[in-house]
Amino acid sequence: MPHILVADDHPMCATALGMAARAVDSGITKDCVTTLAEAEALVRRTDYDLVLLDLMLPDVQGFAGLAMLRAIRPTAAIAIVSGREEPAVVAQAHALGARGFIPKSSTIDQMIDAIRKLLDGQDWMPEGIADAAQEDRRVDLAERMGTLSIAQLRVLRAIVNGHQNKQIAYDLQLAEPTVKSHLSAIFRKLGVSNRTQAVLALQAFDAEN
Repeated sequence: MPHILVADDHPMCATALGMAARAVDSGITKDCVTTLAEAEALVRRTDYDLVLLDLMLPDVQGFAGLAMLRAIRPTAAIAIVSGREEPAVVAQAHALGARGFIPKSSTIDQMIDAIRKLLDGQDWMPEGIADAAQEDRRVDLAERMGTLSIAQLRVLRAIVNGHQNKQIAYDLQLAEPTVKSHLSAIFRKLGVSNRTQAVLALQAFDAEN
C-alpha cells in the first residue's frame, strides 16, 4: 500500500490532504508532522511513496526545507503545498526538484487528481503556469541551491543564523577546516564570493515564498 508523509502545520490543510489521499487509495498509510525537523527524521529512515511539504513550516521558511529533503532523498517524490501559486514560486519548486505543486486553494477533487498522478509517477503542476517564469533569477538560484549537499545546506543555514565557523563546527560536530571547505563549495555552487553574499542569496531565494 502507498505510504505518504504530510508535513504541514495547518490542521485543516493536513486533514484535506489526508482525505484526498484516502480517496485515491483507501488503504494508504499516512504520517503527519508539523516541522521540518520531524520531516527530516522520518525521511531519513522511511522511503515514502510521496511527501507533501508545506513551504511555511514553523522551523523553516521557503524552499530551504525542500532543498534539505531533496538532499536527504534525491529520488523522493516531493510535492509542495502552498498558499502561494505565482508562476515564479511554482517554477522555483520545479527547479529544485519538486514533482508537484498543490496550491492550498485547490478543491478536494484537484488534490485527489494531484495525489493520484504523483503516486503514479507523474508530475502535477497547476494548469497553465507550470512552465512560466523560467527566466526569473530565483529559478537559476533554485537550481544552484539544489546542488548543495546535506552538510552544505546545514552550514548555509548556520551562517544565515549569524554563526561563526567555530560555533558551526561545534554545533555540527565538524572540524573547522571542514566547515571552511563546505563554505568554499557553497560559494562556488551559488556563484558568490563570501558569506554575506551567500546569506543575501538565500534570503533572495526565499523572499516572499
